[in-house]
Amino acid sequence: MNLNKIKYSRGQQITFVVLACFIVGCFAVNWSFQKFYSNNENSFIPDSTIIIEIKNFENRLDSIEWQRQREFSPRRPMDLPHEKFEFDPNTIDSIHIIKLGFQPYMAHNWLQYRRHKGKIYSHKKLRAIYGIDTLLVDSLKEFMFFHSVKPTIKDSSAIYKPKDFFTFEINSADTELLSKLPGIGKNRAAMIVAHRRNLGGFYSVEQLREIENLPDSIIDKIIPYISIEHDSIQKININQSGIKHLHKHPYISYYQAKAIYNLRWDKKHNGRIEDLDELLKLKIFDKESFEKIKIYIETN
Repeated sequence: MNLNKIKYSRGQQITFVVLACFIVGCFAVNWSFQKFYSNNENSFIPDSTIIIEIKNFENRLDSIEWQRQREFSPRRPMDLPHEKFEFDPNTIDSIHIIKLGFQPYMAHNWLQYRRHKGKIYSHKKLRAIYGIDTLLVDSLKEFMFFHSVKPTIKDSSAIYKPKDFFTFEINSADTELLSKLPGIGKNRAAMIVAHRRNLGGFYSVEQLREIENLPDSIIDKIIPYISIEHDSIQKININQSGIKHLHKHPYISYYQAKAIYNLRWDKKHNGRIEDLDELLKLKIFDKESFEKIKIYIETN
């Protein structure tokens, strides 16, 4: 191939010239930048005075940061001498709390608890405060006294006099009558009526103790004014009820209801149970549970 015979057009020649100028320009710019920055780096050399000033400035910044952490850290220990002395947890101030050995954040939680929760009646109440040092609380147990706490015990007998009430039948009384009993307001009267409805009626006053939020002390006070008529108890016919209906009773579990239903429809009974005592043959019933539900079921 003869290179002398190759001819370039005018446009190609111009392109080659421009490309060559661009390459030469790139090298020139790179060389200029390197020379400029190298001259600047060598032109400034800090003396010892400037270096000392910079170090002093850095030390001042470290001192300011240390002071800020010392002042604003919520859990920094305080260098107060620890002492043991008698104190009332309900009246002691924050300074004396810290002197006992507690940290400032513990004193803060202590005062917040008093402000929002009320009185501290024992060292166990103090141990329940969030973040408190429970071991320190236990060690100070013998130094605590609670003179500022005067719990008031209300005596219902001083408010309600026997002559203000009369005996009534609990299975027929409405909420208005029940609410007049000592210690029984509208809410507790409604709870008694609801439990009576679920059971089908009360057969013993002791069943009132099954009701939540009804203290035994109040039940003991109303027992003298209660009578019970067993004839008013509503019973469930086990020969006409399904599993779901039987299970609605509070004393009958789902598995007991299913066992009664299966016994009723076995080959021997063919849909009818004649004697309630046959339920005792089922392993799921013991004598105590059977006597409990026997009052609320029937075969007729």
